[in-house]
Amino acid sequence: MLLAVALGGPPAHAADGRLLGLEVQLDNDQFAFTPASQERWYTSGVFARWALESDPADVDARLSAAWCANVIGCDAGARTARVWSIGQAMFTPAYLSTTAPQPYDWPYAAALSATLSSVVYGERTRQSLGLSLGVIGPAALGEPVQNTVHRIISNPLPLGWGLQVRAQPVLEFNWSGMVATPISPGRFDLVSRALVQLGNPVTQAGVGAMVRAGALPQGPEWPGEMALSRRPQGLHVYAGAQVRGVARNILIDGATYGYDSLIEHRPWVAEAISGASWAFSKTWSVDYALSVRTVEFTAPLEPRALNPQRIGMILLRWTPH
Repeated sequence: MLLAVALGGPPAHAADGRLLGLEVQLDNDQFAFTPASQERWYTSGVFARWALESDPADVDARLSAAWCANVIGCDAGARTARVWSIGQAMFTPAYLSTTAPQPYDWPYAAALSATLSSVVYGERTRQSLGLSLGVIGPAALGEPVQNTVHRIISNPLPLGWGLQVRAQPVLEFNWSGMVATPISPGRFDLVSRALVQLGNPVTQAGVGAMVRAGALPQGPEWPGEMALSRRPQGLHVYAGAQVRGVARNILIDGATYGYDSLIEHRPWVAEAISGASWAFSKTWSVDYALSVRTVEFTAPLEPRALNPQRIGMILLRWTPH
């Protein structure tokens, strides 16, 4: 059912579901105050997400209800949403002004995918089950998109996209679960999160936690996942960390065009996250988050000092409820 929907678009009765929200998210290392001369590794991402209220009779809603009843419990009275996401992520080595192979650095790579998720959410817990389909390689449009952006901002064009990670499909199943634990009701809370991804390009599992303070959403949320909780007007801030155990990352380990890459993914990646979300009206909010993560690969020879990477996220959200 999920595969058929992802390939063919929403079924007619789902298209009539109530719209719960829209989000546009931009990731970029320069949003984290990284000089243009130090652009490298995960350099940019663009994501659009929208959510529709699920009919309890829909197959995915019934599967989610069965999951909550028999695997991991959900809130009493939790609601179910169908979340669609389209995203592109791009990765580059540190040196962009050469056409020579760089076997000791992250290869040029791009991934373009669409994800359909069934999300069960309440005021205390949230769970998401999803399927992603897409492509890695030239069809992911990393080269034309990055070149267009660099022309707009008058940066030199990257010259090595002809050596990018080879074309292959994206097929990935994912699950995430969150729990919000009040510290001071209505003012401070703790959100804990676990995630599992299985497939191509990434197979990994992780855990994390963050503290939130201010005008809190009425349910757990995490940067990069569609927000569905009701949000009071005002500002809330958050800070936390997560660690991921990585079994597979084709965007690092994958075969490249024209040379043999000599790097490997690291089995453990840690990340610190901080940010703020401002609901400036009843329906609109904007977020900024800063992520600092450990280096995700090892190399026989270091291309340059392997300092942690900084990524900034800017997100605009519309929620009609």
